Amino acid sequence: MAVNMSDNYNPCDWYWIVGNDESRAWSSVAGTYVDALPEDAGITHIVSEDELTDVLAVYGLPGPSLRVPDRVSPAQAEIALFNVDNGLLLGIVNAAIEAFPYEPVRIWWRKATYISRDHAYLQALAIEVGLTDEQVEDLFVAAAKL
Repeated sequence: MAVNMSDNYNPCDWYWIVGNDESRAWSSVAGTYVDALPEDAGITHIVSEDELTDVLAVYGLPGPSLRVPDRVSPAQAEIALFNVDNGLLLGIVNAAIEAFPYEPVRIWWRKATYISRDHAYLQALAIEVGLTDEQVEDLFVAAAKL
């Protein structure tokens, strides 16, 4: 039997029916869709995956919509680069930055308080080291989790 949202609502252990798709529910415990619900599952209907992702983000929980952050800290960026292949990509990026002919790029990388995904220097750097837009987005998602 489904429980109404007002009964013992716990966003960390709840299920959402998204849109009109009654065949599955988003589980905040599993962080994914499930086909079967526990006996006493708390269920809420919600309009869209984006809305659900917004609701869960308030509690620090992942939702079904992937959100690529606009910016990350330099430490997050460097650790994400390191984690790709145990430092090889980070070394390539650092070498490319040091070899970059435009000094402001080196200053930016060393002194920035955040790394913005749409910054022209980052875009130039990504091209220089051969990263696709999708790879950059994946790095930002990974960095934001650190």
